[in-house]
Amino acid sequence: MKGIVLKIYALVFLQLISIDAFSQEAPFVLVAYYSQSGKTKSMAEAVAKGVSAQGGVGVVLKDIKDVLIEEVTGANAIILGSPVYNANMAPEVQEFINSWPFEGRMLKDKFGAVFVTGGGFSIGEEAVMFSMIRAMMIHGMIIVGGDTVEASFGASAITGEGEFEGRDIADLFLEKATGLGNRVAELIAK
Repeated sequence: MKGIVLKIYALVFLQLISIDAFSQEAPFVLVAYYSQSGKTKSMAEAVAKGVSAQGGVGVVLKDIKDVLIEEVTGANAIILGSPVYNANMAPEVQEFINSWPFEGRMLKDKFGAVFVTGGGFSIGEEAVMFSMIRAMMIHGMIIVGGDTVEASFGASAITGEGEFEGRDIADLFLEKATGLGNRVAELIAK
């Protein structure tokens, strides 16, 4: 009789463990961006490609106007992209950040990373990245830079000056974006 009771307890225990294991959702990264010209969207797609390269981590790629608050609070990481507007993030990106819930610090300990596109050299890319990073830090997020020293603060692209004017985003910048996405996903997968 003891053997049967122990087998029943063991079966119940195994079922409870399996229910708990399957009830947890897979981790995912929200890649949210604002793009008027399509350049920042191209960078966002490269970031999402980097996330997707890491098995076991999902990715949600959306224009900020389409992002649901549940996606912001449910994501394990948020990678946010903006064009540079007069050495500032786009007003739409600031409005998006301002919509994040602050009460209860729901974003605390989530990973955060940024990427930007700027029309020229020294036009404010790093200033915008730091502004976005500061906003994430206010929410208690853990900031992640890119996978190379040239992408220490995130990924950036020059889109309208010199050899980069009038063309698609250069592979050099897309590779930085892909590396950023992959690094964030690797940290989540650990």
